[in-house]
Amino acid sequence: MNLAIAVLFFIISCIGLAAAGNILVRSIARIADYLGWKEFTVSFIVMSFATAMPELFVGISSALRGVPELSFGNIIGQSIIHFTVAVSVCVIVGGSFRARSSLIRTTAWFSGFMALLPVILILDKNLSRVDGFILILSFILYVLWSFSKKRRFTKKYDKVTEYPNGKLIKIKMALRDVGLFLVGVLIIILSAQGIIESTKSIAMILSVPLVMIGVLIVGLGTSLPEMYFSALSAKKENDDLMLGNLLGSTAVSVSMVLGVVAMISPISVPDLSPYLISRIFLITSVVAFIFFMTTGKKVTVKEGLWLLVIYILFVITEVLAGIFI
Repeated sequence: MNLAIAVLFFIISCIGLAAAGNILVRSIARIADYLGWKEFTVSFIVMSFATAMPELFVGISSALRGVPELSFGNIIGQSIIHFTVAVSVCVIVGGSFRARSSLIRTTAWFSGFMALLPVILILDKNLSRVDGFILILSFILYVLWSFSKKRRFTKKYDKVTEYPNGKLIKIKMALRDVGLFLVGVLIIILSAQGIIESTKSIAMILSVPLVMIGVLIVGLGTSLPEMYFSALSAKKENDDLMLGNLLGSTAVSVSMVLGVVAMISPISVPDLSPYLISRIFLITSVVAFIFFMTTGKKVTVKEGLWLLVIYILFVITEVLAGIFI
């Protein structure tokens, strides 16, 4: 496979991944509306898992193919994007947003901690099965704690799409959405395979670390579904739904997804230097986001643009490092 074909194959796979992610988001949103699920359940749990499916299938595929470091790079890059690009897109679309509840602010702290936890666990140059279990367990404990806050489940989910009148029509449309969901999952599985094969070829041809491809390119591609749903929620001025999805998908990716990958195939990194820049910018983006969230309990348009600047500097630094180092 030459470079042009590998790049074309990668682009097609990313488009398939993004399209499938949007199918999942739309179908689950309508199913949630039909079943009358509550807002926090939809945003933090249901949508978070749905929008994290691209990362999950890329992670499982990379682990089974013996390149789990691609998933590790993908998760780091995706986390940086969530705390920078995704937030800036939301403020551009919907204006400043506010963390109105203590649970959302706690979720922000938890998501920030979870984003940094894999970086801490891999300081010994190995993300073992024990580390994977720790990541999964930490998320399960947090979900149990979240569900104990029953007041967050009193507000019904603000539906995205209206159903026509008639119970039979609603059932038919719900079954249709279940079918669309399964089609979306199949497309994601196939797209994930395409991403794995094409990125391996690109990394080999260009002689660049696979982790750099994961951090810069795959992370952006797998982040599109959650950015879509969060931007849609921001446009509707539903800050809780937007933050619940954005923070929840981050927590799911870095805990459940990376935990599953480590359980399947432990990630060994003899040399951590290729991760230095991404680790620095991950810490910077998390600290900046938490700071903006806790000062005034909201993120303004100006602060969102500063987060975007952080991501632009990250990309420039990574590219220059790849060229000159």
